[in-house]
Amino acid sequence: MNKSISPVFDAIFDRIKSETSVGSLRQLAKIIKKDQSTISAAKAKDNFPANWAYEIEKNFGLLTRWVMTGEGPKRINEGAEINPLLVEVNEWLNEEEKHKSADFRVLFQQQMIRAFFDYEEWKIRKETGLDSGEHFPSSKVA
Repeated sequence: MNKSISPVFDAIFDRIKSETSVGSLRQLAKIIKKDQSTISAAKAKDNFPANWAYEIEKNFGLLTRWVMTGEGPKRINEGAEINPLLVEVNEWLNEEEKHKSADFRVLFQQQMIRAFFDYEEWKIRKETGLDSGEHFPSSKVA
């Protein structure tokens, strides 16, 4: 493989450039708070860490998944099926600095799942591939 070509890194960086004011590796380094040498090293290894994409999300509103894969909506408010409540929750999470940490977001997600037992059961069925007709015993059974 030609070392000057980084298919993964370049594809991700092209998506970022197409949707933001970031046009150079130097500008990218400034946004993600890394030295340009760190960016160049990642490019040489054809590696774009997901936490860098998360920094792009925080700064420009581009969803990390879209930045990393090019799949799904680019922004939380794209798509007709986005629930307004989810948009509002995302705005709240992004509003204050303390909500921007990955740790806070993981804790928030864990609390939301615990708060809605039906959702948790659905998520487990989805992840384990259980038939939708199979049900878990109610968590309220003694």
